[in-house]
Amino acid sequence: MTFLQILMEEHRGFKAMLDVTDAACRRIDAGADVPLPMLRDVVDFFEHFTDRHHDKEEEVLFPLLARHGIGLDQTVVRALLSQHDAGRMYCRKMEADLARLVAGDRSARADLTDHARGYVELIREHIRIEDEYFYRLADQLLTHAEQEKIIAEFGGAAGPRPQSSDRERYMEMIDRYAAVVSGWQA
Repeated sequence: MTFLQILMEEHRGFKAMLDVTDAACRRIDAGADVPLPMLRDVVDFFEHFTDRHHDKEEEVLFPLLARHGIGLDQTVVRALLSQHDAGRMYCRKMEADLARLVAGDRSARADLTDHARGYVELIREHIRIEDEYFYRLADQLLTHAEQEKIIAEFGGAAGPRPQSSDRERYMEMIDRYAAVVSGWQA
């Protein structure tokens, strides 16, 4: 599997969880409940699995691209980094909204859906930029050796995020919650 395939496969999972998030927001807007464990898992997925993906880009991909003239000062990299930071901010807000909801504050439902929708919109645009432009550019610029280095480092890039051993749990989460949402529509 190439580094490009790894990143785009992760994007497919993110898109599925974004769809789950949209469905949860619609359900909350309709006045129905969404199980709190599901909401916690969705936020956990975005805070850890999705952000781990962003860590891979920041710690491994972007530094290699800088050697080819696509550094942090380039508009596209700067925009992607800004979106990573905005996504982290949305996750912190959703986490706080969930804490309020668990504490019994029903008004947190509206804040949670607002922040979740902002996150969904942001990450969908982020994925579009990467899939349609940025990853193809990276694929063209990086040597075979650099691409192999990326693959090797993706499994062990430093940072507080889950490692590849947690990947299976998150992939199972995607399937489980897609099935739950499908049941809501039936």
